[in-house]
Amino acid sequence: MAAHVVRLLHGGGRFSQAELAGIRNFVVLQYESPLGSVVHATPLFEVLKRALPDCYITVGASTSAASVLHTSPYIDRCVVTPSPFKDFSGSVRAVRALLESAPPGARCVITTIGNQRTRLAVLSILVGSAARIGYTLAPELYDLPLVFDPERGQIEGNLDIARSLGHPVPFYEPRVFVSRQDVAKTEQWLESLEIDPAVPRIVFVTQNSGGQKNQWRSARFQQVISGLSSATGAVPVFVGTEKDTVPIDELRKDLTQKGISLAGKTTITELAALLAQCDLIVSLDTGTFHVARAVGLPGVVIAPAWQDSREWLPVDDPRYRVLRGPSIRDIPADYCIDEISVEQVCAAAQTLLTKYPADLAQRDSRVDQSSRR
Repeated sequence: MAAHVVRLLHGGGRFSQAELAGIRNFVVLQYESPLGSVVHATPLFEVLKRALPDCYITVGASTSAASVLHTSPYIDRCVVTPSPFKDFSGSVRAVRALLESAPPGARCVITTIGNQRTRLAVLSILVGSAARIGYTLAPELYDLPLVFDPERGQIEGNLDIARSLGHPVPFYEPRVFVSRQDVAKTEQWLESLEIDPAVPRIVFVTQNSGGQKNQWRSARFQQVISGLSSATGAVPVFVGTEKDTVPIDELRKDLTQKGISLAGKTTITELAALLAQCDLIVSLDTGTFHVARAVGLPGVVIAPAWQDSREWLPVDDPRYRVLRGPSIRDIPADYCIDEISVEQVCAAAQTLLTKYPADLAQRDSRVDQSSRR
């Protein structure tokens, strides 16, 4: 029945491979709120622009997604629209206007991983004539529905969208871009530490979003921070959301080297600029780690045993150490990542600092690579 409605609305059948390969106008629906999901979608925009320099990419976004994507040089327009989950008719009107204002030629509506909800599939039908491609819970409504394989990871899954259009693109790392203002502001924060710039700066992400069980005990973080500060002279830099401010301050109060806490003080692009100017991140599996990866900052991830690391994390990249215990299926109500020890985290961090030591040139290179031209 749904497929019959689609044919009545738009006429004709599915697009041929040649027609798909000829599309140059893309409207990407990016309403998923988790930071990691948005960051993992960024390679798609870059590969499309590199494969098709003349294409035009529009993103209809939530406010949180736009905070990541609005600086990307690979996106022509990033527009915050009404939420399709709170104001569906308003969202339809806004996305239809985006589609209609695109340059002449065939058009395509894309949904990346995390944006596969049926409501977005219905929206893609109502906004006008366009190919519908990507991940969806309503494959009968799409011209080219894709099936996600978690073992290949979210980044490869999103790149498969471009490949399904007929463009044999290689793997690309995620990227978050920053402005000169972002860099200048974070430089001021780091200069307030009044330390030798050659001293290692280690970012610590000690709090999770609260939505999943991936905590590590504060006492263990304190031991790691104290151990690394003593062994390497490193200064800790704490980041997080505004609600993380109090627990971070509690964790810091007994440290000899307290470093600086910027929890609740940064936008996403300021966070990216800050991370680019540090030397290592020690993090729970959170959105902040994905931003660190997007600016090329090496790091140690303390990962939960209940989730397959291959879906989200760079398990085969030498710049990262993903620490994860034996897999479990059932998550205990009081689960904490106790299977990962202080010694494991310290050893992994010191190994990476030996391989990727504090280096002003590397910091500048990360900033340069993340700066929008």
